[in-house]
Amino acid sequence: QVELSVPFAFVLDQLNKSSSSPRTMPTKVHSEPTTEGGKLDGRTAVDLQKLHDLMESKDKKNLDELGGVGVLAASLDSDIEGGLRTCTDDEINRRKQTYGRNEMERKPPPTIWELFVEAMQDTTIIILLIAAAISIMFGIIICVVNLGSACARQPLWKVDDSHADENGGEQNCIEWIEGVAVLAACFIVGTVTAVNNYNKEQQFRKLQAKQDDLLITVWRGGNVAQVSVADVVVGDVVQLDTGSKIPADGVLIKCSDLKIDESSLTGESVPVGKSDEKPFLLSGCAVVEGDARYLVTAVGEHSEWGKILSELDTERPDTPLQVKLAIVAENVGKLGLFVAIATFVAQMIIWLVEMGDKSCFHGNGDNLTKTEKCFATESDCQAWASIYKNATWTSSYSNFNAGVELNNVINFFIDSVTIIVVAIPEGLPLAVTISLAYSVQRMQKDMNLVRVMAACETMGGATNICSDKTGTLTENMMTVAQGYFAGRFWSQIPVKSDFRDKYFDTLVNAIAINSRAELGKELPNDRTEVIGNKTEGAMLMFIRKLEVDYRKVRHSADVVKMFPFSSAKKRMSALVRVSENEGMLFTKGASEIITDLCAQYMAQDGSVLPLDENMKKDIFSNITEMAGAGLRTIGIAFSEVSNLDEVKQLEDAPSKDMTVIFLGIVGIRDPPRKEVPDAVRRCQKAGITVRMITGDNILTAKSIAKEIGIYTNGIAIEGPDFRKQSPEEQKETLKTMQVMARCSPQDKLTMVRRLKEMGEVVAVTGDGTNDAPALKEADVGLSMGITGTPVAQEASDIVIMDDNFSSIVKSVLWGRSVYDNIRRFLQFQLTVNVCALVLCLMGAITGFGTPLRPIHLLWVNLIMDTLAALALATELPTPDMLDRKPYGRGDLLINGHMWRNLLIQAVYQIFFCLGILYGSPHPLNFQDCILPGQYSVTSKDNCITIHGDGTGHDATESYRNTIIYNAFVWAQLFNEFNARKIYNELNPFEGVMTNTIFLSVVFISSILQFLTVQFIPKAFHTVPLDGDDWAVCLILGFVSIPLGIIGRFLPPVNLNLM
Repeated sequence: QVELSVPFAFVLDQLNKSSSSPRTMPTKVHSEPTTEGGKLDGRTAVDLQKLHDLMESKDKKNLDELGGVGVLAASLDSDIEGGLRTCTDDEINRRKQTYGRNEMERKPPPTIWELFVEAMQDTTIIILLIAAAISIMFGIIICVVNLGSACARQPLWKVDDSHADENGGEQNCIEWIEGVAVLAACFIVGTVTAVNNYNKEQQFRKLQAKQDDLLITVWRGGNVAQVSVADVVVGDVVQLDTGSKIPADGVLIKCSDLKIDESSLTGESVPVGKSDEKPFLLSGCAVVEGDARYLVTAVGEHSEWGKILSELDTERPDTPLQVKLAIVAENVGKLGLFVAIATFVAQMIIWLVEMGDKSCFHGNGDNLTKTEKCFATESDCQAWASIYKNATWTSSYSNFNAGVELNNVINFFIDSVTIIVVAIPEGLPLAVTISLAYSVQRMQKDMNLVRVMAACETMGGATNICSDKTGTLTENMMTVAQGYFAGRFWSQIPVKSDFRDKYFDTLVNAIAINSRAELGKELPNDRTEVIGNKTEGAMLMFIRKLEVDYRKVRHSADVVKMFPFSSAKKRMSALVRVSENEGMLFTKGASEIITDLCAQYMAQDGSVLPLDENMKKDIFSNITEMAGAGLRTIGIAFSEVSNLDEVKQLEDAPSKDMTVIFLGIVGIRDPPRKEVPDAVRRCQKAGITVRMITGDNILTAKSIAKEIGIYTNGIAIEGPDFRKQSPEEQKETLKTMQVMARCSPQDKLTMVRRLKEMGEVVAVTGDGTNDAPALKEADVGLSMGITGTPVAQEASDIVIMDDNFSSIVKSVLWGRSVYDNIRRFLQFQLTVNVCALVLCLMGAITGFGTPLRPIHLLWVNLIMDTLAALALATELPTPDMLDRKPYGRGDLLINGHMWRNLLIQAVYQIFFCLGILYGSPHPLNFQDCILPGQYSVTSKDNCITIHGDGTGHDATESYRNTIIYNAFVWAQLFNEFNARKIYNELNPFEGVMTNTIFLSVVFISSILQFLTVQFIPKAFHTVPLDGDDWAVCLILGFVSIPLGIIGRFLPPVNLNLM
C-alpha cells in the first residue's frame, strides 16, 4: 500500500517515465471539454489520453510503469484508502468537465415528423391516399369539363320517390370534396398516431433513465458515502460487494475472492477472477462473488460499456397482452377484408345493372354531353323534349359518361378500403400502450418501478406470491434485542461492564472485522443509516452501544482474506493476521449451523473450554426461545490459525479440520410491517396464495408468518428437506406449503419451476445475486429497491422501491386494472366494428349504398380508436378488483359477460340504423315531401323548403344518412359509459367523476360531433339537422345505457372465440 505522503514530484516522474505505446483515441474523446488543459486544482494530472491507453491495453505492465494504483490515485488527487481528497461540488464538476460524465449518450428518439412519416407508410393509409387523389382528380375533371354528376343510387325494392332530388344529375362541382376530406382524415390519423408514439417513446425514456439510476458506495474525503451512478467521477474509490454492478472502468485496489461476470461484454458466462495480476474492472459487469475496492479511471462514453452502449438501440418487445390483441386485430381485420370485398362486388353488380336501366338524358344547345334527369319517367322525358335538345330515353350504356361513371367506381373502392380501415382495430395496441404507460407512471408513485412492461399486466393474473421475509414482510429496522454470551442467556442487551476484557475484545473484533456494512449519518427517531447488509448493521450498532468504534477496530486489523457469505453454507468468515504466519478466523452465520461447527466455547474469563452436549442443548434451547419470539438468530465464532498461507488458499473456511470456538448468539428483532397483515388478507381474498420464503430459522419464520396471517392451516418446511423430495413429492408439498425456512436460492428456483409446472402464475421476490435465476424463471420477478443487489434488480421485472409487501399488492391491483382496461376498450371497439361492418354490407347488397360515407367511417375510426382508447384505458383500479379470482393462463380476452354486452349493443344499433335506412321517410318522417303517386314537375310545390340557416328537411338521401350517421355516433358515445363495466355492475356511472380524462374525452367528442353535422356539412356529406331530429338522434343514442343495464340481468354468452 502507498503511504498518503507520496511526494507529488515522484508521481509526476513516474507518469512521465511511462513508455506504454499510445493508441489513437476515438474522436469523441477529444470533443470533451477540459479544465485548465487537464489540470486539477492548478496541478498537472494524468490526462484522458493516458487513462484511455491504460484501459485500452489492459496490461499490468503499463500500470506498473505508472507507479501502480497508489501512484495513479495520487496523480488524480485521490487516495486508495480515503478516496478523493477534495470532494466539493465545484471539484466534482471540474472532474466531470475534464474526464467526462458517467452518463451514456443513447440514440436520440425519433422526432414527431419521423414518426408521422412512418405512420403514413401504413399500407391501408397509402391505398386511401391514392384512392382519394384519384377521386379528387375525377371530381375536378367532372367540374371543369362540366360532365354532370351521377344520380342517387336506387335500392332493390321500391320506396317513395318523393325523397328524390329532381336535379340530382345536374352539375354541382362538389365531387372533389370527399377526396379532400379523406386526405384530411388520413393526415389527422397519421398525426394522432405520431403524437401517441412520440409520447410512448418519451415514457420509455423516462423509465429507462429511472432504471439506470443506481446508488454507488464511494469513499470521499476519508468517509463513505452513497452517490448516484451519474455522479461517479474519475478518481473516485468505489466499494464493490457481491451483487454490485460496476459503474465505471477502473483499476483494482484490493479485493477478496473477487469474481466478475463479464458476459455482458464478452459473451462468456464463466465468471472471471480478479487479482493484483488482473486488476482491470470494466463497467456494465457484475460482481458474482467476493468484494473489492477500486479506482475509477474511465466513465460514461469513454468506458468500455459506454462505447458498446452508444452503438446499441434498445428494442422493446410486445407484451403477451399485445400479442393476444394483435391476434384479435388480425381476425377482425380479416372479417373486415371479407366485408369490404363483398361490399365492392355488390356495389359493382348493382351499378352494372342500373347502367342498363333506361333514363332521360338531354343536352344543352349543341352540347353532345348528355345529362341524366334523375327519377324522370318516359312521359316526363317526352314532355322535356320541347324544352331540351336531344332529350333521349335510353340506358347509360348507350350514353356512357366516362368521367361520372368511373368516379362511381372510385367511390366504391374508397368505400371498401375505408371499411378495411375501420375494421382493423388500430386502437387496440394504442389502448395497451396508453394503459401500460399510464399504469407504469402511477405504479411508480406506488413504489413499483416497472422494468419490463409485460410484468405490469402479468401481475394481474398472479396466483402465487412467494415473498422474502426480511424487509418485505418486516420493517428491516433491525436491532439486537437479546443474546447468548459468555455461557448465559441475556434477555436485555448487556453493557460493556458485563464482560471481561479478553472475551469482550474477541467478541467486538469478530463483529467489527467480519462485516462489510457501514454506519452512515444519523436519521430521525434515534435511527442510523446502514449502508450494506442490515443484519450486519444491527450488529455494528450493538457494539457501538458497547462503546466501541467499529471503524477503528476494522482499520487496525490486517485482514488477509474475506470469505463472502455463502447462501449454501449460510455463513461468512474473515481471516486476520496476528503475527507473521498466525492469525484468527472470525465466522458468523445461521445460529444452529455455527453451533454445530463448534467444538469449544470461550467463557466469560476468556478461557476456552470444551463444548459438551449439555452446553449445546442449552444453546439450542435458547436459540429456540429467541426464534419462537420472532428473533433472527446469528451465531458468532472464531478459530485460531497457525498457518495463514494454508488457510488463505482455501475456497471456504473454516475447514473440517479446524477447531471452531463458540463466542455467542445475537437475537435480532425485525418487527413485521404494520400494513402487511391487511395486505396478506387482501391477497388471499383475491385468490392469491402467499408464501413466505426465508433463510431464517424455521421457528422464527413460523412465528412471523403466523403473526402476519401467512401461516394458518398449511405446512412449514425447511429448504434441505424440500430439496430431498422428488419432483412429484415437491408438487404435493407445494399444495399446502405456506412457509419455507432455511431456503437457498436453488430451493427458490426449484419451487418456482414446480409451481409453473402446476399451471400457477408465479411472482417471486429476491434481493441477492443468487436470486437472479429464480427472478428470471418466475412469471414476474420482484426485486427489492433498498436491499436488492443491482444483479437482482437487473434480473427482475419490477423493482419494489420501498421493499414493502403492500406495494406488491398494489402491483397486483394495477395489473388487474390494465387487463380490465384493455377488455373495456375491446368490448367497446368490437361493438363499433360489428355494427359498422354489418350496416355497410347490408346497405351495399340491398342497393342503398353504404349509408356511412368514407369520411363518416374515418371520423368514427378516429374518435373511437384514439379518444375512446384514451378514455377507457385510463380507468383507475378499484378495491373490488381484489374480490375476484386471478385471470388464468388460458383466460380468454373476451369473456361471456363481454360477449353478452357487446352483442346486445351491436344488435340494437344495427336494428335502428337499418330501420332508418329501409323505413324512412315514413316511420320517423325524416323529410316532408310526402307526395301521392309518381313524381311530376308540378308536385314539387308541396315540398317544404330548407330553411335559410340550412336546417329543415331536404329532398335527398343526405338527410336520411345524416340521421343514421349522427345517431350511430351518439350511440357509441353513450355506450362508452356502458363499456366502463365488463361484468354485472348495474351502475355505469360509478366512479366516472374521478376520471377527468374520460369526462374530457366524452365532452370533446360530443362537441366535435356537433360541429361535423351542423357546420361542416359538405366535407362530411351531411346536412344540418333541426331540433326535432337532434332529439331523435340523442334519444336513440341514450337508449344504449338503460339497454346495457337491463342486459346485465341476462346470462353470459360464452362464444369462446377470442
